[in-house]
Amino acid sequence: MRTNIHRGGRKTLHVLNDLIRINIDRITGLEKAAHEEETPDARLREAFYRMAIEGRSNVNDLHAKVIRLGGAPVTQATITGKLYLHWLEAHPGFEGPDHSSQLAACIAAGQATEEAYHCALDEHLPSELHELIESQLWTLERTHRHLAELATHA
Repeated sequence: MRTNIHRGGRKTLHVLNDLIRINIDRITGLEKAAHEEETPDARLREAFYRMAIEGRSNVNDLHAKVIRLGGAPVTQATITGKLYLHWLEAHPGFEGPDHSSQLAACIAAGQATEEAYHCALDEHLPSELHELIESQLWTLERTHRHLAELATHA
């Protein structure tokens, strides 16, 4: 049985699915970087893995909300993911020749992700969704600070 979703609900589902796509694209890039042989620094590999795990948790939480709202969550990375496009345009070599370029690309991608979350928070979403997105943004910002610390010690 399919639920009729009113216009505002469709917009909410669109916002949530955009965040899912961004997280899936982010996970793909992080896992690729974590597996690259050019990433010999164990702290950096660990940071990439931890960020990918956080991204998976974000996706799971967002999927649950989309389903609860009667929508169909996206399940795979797409070229339309805003973060993926940002990586392609601004940072063609996410895996990069060294860990400094990896960190720089990851920090830039983190900024793009945070911007997308800020845009989502500007939407008129139910308070429960606003709190979830705000919580995920807080985690992203904390991770971003950690990466910036790694970059200063690289």
